[in-house]
Amino acid sequence: MLMTIENTNLNSPLERFMDSIADRNLTYYASDLVHLTGCESIDALGAALRRATEVCNCMHIPLRENFKVVFRPQNGELVQDWRLSPMAYMLLVLNSDAHNDVVAHLQVEMVKRALNQE
Repeated sequence: MLMTIENTNLNSPLERFMDSIADRNLTYYASDLVHLTGCESIDALGAALRRATEVCNCMHIPLRENFKVVFRPQNGELVQDWRLSPMAYMLLVLNSDAHNDVVAHLQVEMVKRALNQE
């Protein structure tokens, strides 16, 4: 596993402030989808995350405001996870494997809600 640790002393006070504002909107964890059995493995989750970030990049949506790599304890180990904004979490669900019943249900529910808002 490749891990990069940034030196926080190099960030300006303004960057740290902007990060803290963005962090307030990161209310979900990507691993929540695994716990809901939305993804069958961390690899599947990683593929869905890559597609979700590609959507943001294509639309020029700042990744900093929607995705943040974090490390959390799990079963005595430190594992990588991602904190997500509500939009990033929905993009993660939309880009997950639709063969999974939970994912398919969530995808249909999102589409139904979007159609009812028009």
